Amino acid sequence: MPAPTILPPAGQHAFILQQLDDVIVTADLDFHVRSLNAAAVRHFGIDPDGAVGCRISELVAFEYSPAEPLEAIKAQVATTGRWQGELPFAGRDGQRHYFWFTLTFLPGADGRPEGILVIGRDRTAERIAEQNLHRKERFYRGLIADALDGILLMDVSGRITFASPSIKHVLGYDYAEVLGKWAFDFVHPEDHSKASEAFMREVNQNAEIKFINVRLRRKDGPWLWCLVRGNNLLANPSVGGIAIYFHDDSQRKEASEALKASEQRFRLLVRNIQSGVMMFNVNGVIETCNEAATRILGLPPETLMGTALPAAAWGVISEHGAPITPDQLPALRAIRTGQPVRNFVMGHLHPVTGRRIWLLVNADPVFDEQQVLQYVIASFADISERKALEDRLLAEQISHQRQLTQATIDSSERERTEIGKELHDNIGQQLTTIKLYLDLAKATADEETLEMVALANRNISDVINEIRALCRNLIPSTLGDLGLEESINDLVYTITRTQHLRIRFSCEGFDEESVPDNRKLMFFRILQEQLNNIVKHAGATRVDITLGREGGTAFLRVADDGKGFDPASVRRGLGLTNMENRAGMFGGTVEIQSVSGKGSTITVAVPLPEDRGA
Repeated sequence: MPAPTILPPAGQHAFILQQLDDVIVTADLDFHVRSLNAAAVRHFGIDPDGAVGCRISELVAFEYSPAEPLEAIKAQVATTGRWQGELPFAGRDGQRHYFWFTLTFLPGADGRPEGILVIGRDRTAERIAEQNLHRKERFYRGLIADALDGILLMDVSGRITFASPSIKHVLGYDYAEVLGKWAFDFVHPEDHSKASEAFMREVNQNAEIKFINVRLRRKDGPWLWCLVRGNNLLANPSVGGIAIYFHDDSQRKEASEALKASEQRFRLLVRNIQSGVMMFNVNGVIETCNEAATRILGLPPETLMGTALPAAAWGVISEHGAPITPDQLPALRAIRTGQPVRNFVMGHLHPVTGRRIWLLVNADPVFDEQQVLQYVIASFADISERKALEDRLLAEQISHQRQLTQATIDSSERERTEIGKELHDNIGQQLTTIKLYLDLAKATADEETLEMVALANRNISDVINEIRALCRNLIPSTLGDLGLEESINDLVYTITRTQHLRIRFSCEGFDEESVPDNRKLMFFRILQEQLNNIVKHAGATRVDITLGREGGTAFLRVADDGKGFDPASVRRGLGLTNMENRAGMFGGTVEIQSVSGKGSTITVAVPLPEDRGA
């Protein structure tokens, strides 16, 4: 066996320092590192060669307390020669570490301080364990304090040895107010015997019923129905008592009592109410119905009871006229979805009179305490007269709205005509006269004035052209003289002269003679509005205009290759509203199809007089 190597004392000290798990660092009085052991390198995650000569604070990002910053630590070391305390820091591993540090002066040869010795012990695991323990303690304390249940601990005599803060939520007492009291003093005299028997059975560990309903006295006076449960924890050395849990059960108790009274009132109400009432089981079978139900439906009770609703046999339809399948019926829908159905309108053929009667139906599912569906109550009333009145009123409102819209449009067209005539006959003529004067002035003007006259002449010509174009837009003279197709061609020509747009117009299969003048004007104004929108907003290079007919419907379709938009997110402006109003006046529709970046298409469809009245 080889002889062990004997190190000199200085070497032994260095070897021992490198084996320690404590951090050991020596520094000068300005905290520049002179030496450090392997533990410091490992815990701080620093390069030992590059650390020497650097300040400690430059190597490790310590988290100093606001109450004791770095300057305060230095001041204490300078004053007393020693400092102790905990400093956390973020390690190179991304984790937070906690170390207990001791800083002391290193004496020089003359006995005066010539450096600082830093010793640090890792307390990270210890601190994390403490934090976890505190977190768990806060969790359980909060859980008990904010619990909906009150919790008591009682000895075998019934004395309260512990009360959770949560009893204040239930009974209004602070926990200190009940400690040492006999628990049964808080029980209603009529429930005292029941509570005592249940408690003794729990003490003797032969409890038959774990839950009892008793009345407990609140601090403010009234009695409160509570659901109480006991648990024998006498054998548990950490508890050593009978745990009692209780919570407010007054609402359920009151609901139970109210339910009995409600059932009686319900039976009386159903028997005498003028609306039809049916009760369906979970299979959709009618279990009971009142007299009004049989009278309204025109069916005897024996036909209804014990059967499911034969929707097809009854000729049931929706308020829009579509047939209703059995699974769409309100009662069966409520069974299937578990959700109430409100104000469902349906038509039913009366088996005796053969006429259609209209019913307003409500269906409500009824659940037990476990939210299991028990049955569905359907109620309905005959609204046939109201439905007829509503239909007549709606027709009158539509007619009135169309008349108002027509009057508004007629007024607008008259104003357009008056404005157009005023511009053409008055302002236009005055501008023409001014232009003639300018032409005459050119003959007598000198060279400098001639240039000004020529400039004014050009501006006057531009204004005259603008007014002529405006007049054509306000008064489409070609619409009455040449027809819709030629008016559209003229409009297209005007736009393509001033805009960088390629416009293709197609009207194959369109019989202009079958379209009344008011509908022609409607198409023309809508096209004007849409082309104006395209020029202003679309950034398009191509527009396709199609005028056509499909069956008894005339349509106008305008498609562009512009940037498009999302119809659902764009605010509807006055222009689109005017389009819809113009088309709606003739029972027509306006459909917009557009996707951002892919252009848009607007289609206006209007029925012609042979299909619907003009």
